[in-house]
Formats: sequence, structure tokens, C-alpha cells
Amino acid sequence: MGEWRTNTTLEDLGRWLCEGERVCVLTHSRPDGDAIGSTLGVVRLLRPLLERRGGDAQQVRAFYASTLPHWLADVAHGDEWEEADVERLIAWDPDRIVICDTGSWMQLRDVAGLLEGRADRTCIIDHHLSGDAEIASRIYLETDSAAACQAVLHLGEALLGGDEIAREVGEALYVGIATDTGWFRHSNVDARVLQDAARLLGLGVSHAHLYEVIEQQDPAGRIVLMGRVLSRLELACDERLALLRVLLSDIRDVGLSPGQTSGLGDPAMHIRTVRVAATLTQTEEQPPVTKVSLRSKEGDGAVDVAQVARALGGGGHARAAGARVAGEVEEVAARIVALVGEALG
Repeated sequence: MGEWRTNTTLEDLGRWLCEGERVCVLTHSRPDGDAIGSTLGVVRLLRPLLERRGGDAQQVRAFYASTLPHWLADVAHGDEWEEADVERLIAWDPDRIVICDTGSWMQLRDVAGLLEGRADRTCIIDHHLSGDAEIASRIYLETDSAAACQAVLHLGEALLGGDEIAREVGEALYVGIATDTGWFRHSNVDARVLQDAARLLGLGVSHAHLYEVIEQQDPAGRIVLMGRVLSRLELACDERLALLRVLLSDIRDVGLSPGQTSGLGDPAMHIRTVRVAATLTQTEEQPPVTKVSLRSKEGDGAVDVAQVARALGGGGHARAAGARVAGEVEEVAARIVALVGEALG
């Protein structure tokens, strides 16, 4: 098993990618803004380069598995992506596989049949602190970046050698940077994030338009669901841990799908005493699986929720992490109380 670290340069990775004729771009299941943005960014970077070599731009495409965000059609063209079908992908036999925003077998389980035995033609572009290095022979990590889209931006700059990045590439990358920083509210915002975002805005990317299509298109049922979730708010560990439960019955009652439940627990972080917020979402899987989203505040005594997530079989960042945990919601809640309580001391 290899070591989870960068083992290539942007220049070498760019040259290797440009040699491909059939490029499959993947990300984790249930893709979020950074997953969509980074994969679309790679597609939009590589397509014109392949065309210049006389290749077929349609042979560079993103493939998404599981629930897709409601705003995908507002930021992606229909010919840029497909829903992942492993048998069709294997038959297509891509000579380059690019994985963005993850390097975890658990998050790639829907496409594992394609990846197994193809590490020599696979690369990972990511910003997470941990992953399964045996998936790919080429790994490029920017663990100090807030979003994988920043790494793709830097790849694009290396690929184009000083030429300006196309506005459509910039739009895709801005989606990931903005959403992974909570629209520049989270603690992962630093000078590099703002500098990268400013470069993209300079290309003509519209912050207001993207914010509207991504964040201001909720059905009324989502607000009703948020009210139900917050009404069951539980404080534990001397009110330093907020527990929120998203139940399937509530999701169905308000007419939503599981893919419309992200961010419901964010208001809990506004509570003065709360240092960690844990949102537990019931899934339809059997045996029961609970999806866990963890957030923590900066400052004295800050909890590294990536460590908590790893103890649950997941991973992520110090201030934002997650896991999919076998067990019913209440069983998983008890484990989180114990783990966070130990971390808080």
C-alpha cells in the first residue's frame, strides 16, 4: 500500500493527462459543490486541449454516482457528464481516469469495479488529509487548500502556461471554492482562497448568479424540514456538542429527497457554547446506515472532527468531516457523544 502524499508535479500530471484520448473524470458519491466544480473544471480544461491534437472532445467526460445536487443542470452542460454506469465505463475502457475531491474507497464504492486494477491509468487530485493511495499511481494533494477546485485551478495554470483560463472553467472552479468555504464564512478561508477566488472573478464569473442558483432555489419543504430538525436539537457534553437528527419520515413528509438535506444543522453552530455540531441523517439502507456530518469551531480547545470521523470509519478536515456509520441514528448518536466528549476533555 502506498503512502498518501503528492508523488507528482502539476507539470508532469498535466503532460500525462494531455496524452489521454478517453478521459473519465470521477468524484465521490453524492457529489457536492467541490466535487462537481473540480470535475467540470478538469473536463473544461482538457476538452480544448484534446481537440487541438485532433481528438474528440466528447471523449472527456465526468461521471457522477448516487444522488445529484438539484442545481447541477444550472452549472453543467448536458454533454459534459453522465450518471456513472460501471459496466459501460469498463466497456469504454478509458486510458486516463481522474479522481477529484476524494481518494477513499468508501466514497468511490459505486465505481470501484472500474478502478480496481487500473491504478496505472488513474490519478487523484485532492485536498483531504487521508485517502487510499493504492487507488492511483499519480497523486497530487493540496492539503492546505480549502477546496479541490484550487488544485485544479493550479493545474490549469500549469497546463496553459500563462494563457488565460476560460471563463467557463473559472465558473466551475468558483462553485467548489465558494461552497467548500461556506461562501467564504468558514475557518478554512485564508489569503490563498481569496486570491484564487479573485482571479476567477476577474475572468467574468458571477458570484451573485452562482449563489442564487445553488443556495436560493430551495423548495418550501426544505425550510419546514429544517424547522423539524432544529426542534429536536439536543445539547450534550456541557452544551458544547449539538446533535441534530434528520429522519426519513420527516424527509418524506415534506416531499424532499435525501439529496436535499445538506446543511440543515448549520444554525446550531451559532449557539455560543457549542464547539461541535453533529448532524445525523437516517438513510434508506439496510442494514441501517446513518450519515454523519461534523463541524467544529476554531479557537482554544478546538476539536479536530476529522479524528472523530476517522474513528467512525470516515474522514475529512479538522473543521468539517463526515462518515457513513452502520447502525440506527440513536446508536450512532451515543458513539458521537462519547467520542466528542473524550476530545473535548
